[in-house]
Amino acid sequence: MVNWIGLGRAMSRLSASTYVEFHQATNHTFDPYMPIVVVGALLGGIVLAILSGGVHSLYGELAIAGFVGYAAVLAIALATNVRINKQVARWSVQSPPDDWMLVRASWVRFHILRTLFSLLALACYILACLTSR
Repeated sequence: MVNWIGLGRAMSRLSASTYVEFHQATNHTFDPYMPIVVVGALLGGIVLAILSGGVHSLYGELAIAGFVGYAAVLAIALATNVRINKQVARWSVQSPPDDWMLVRASWVRFHILRTLFSLLALACYILACLTSR
């Protein structure tokens, strides 16, 4: 998780061409497996909720809260970050658009938001596992 927060901070400090090149490279690296990770996290919440017997226990409530958190991560990513990733993928490294800093700031802002939701969701899953004992 620290890496994800650090990614946003690092991107905020790059020049135009370096930012575009870095963003395009990270998209190429992360795009193939991010859906697997997020869907896996959602499925994990479903499994935890089923194993808990539903919402009638703290364990089940935490599992569902974690699921909702990861659903928020997915919703934020699809509505903002993925759209921006596709936009940046079309940019020229040599001549980024004039508004590249606004686009970058928007991506970083939503990246931090989805990271915070993922931290909360992970905490709920961990607590669900700890309270099931």
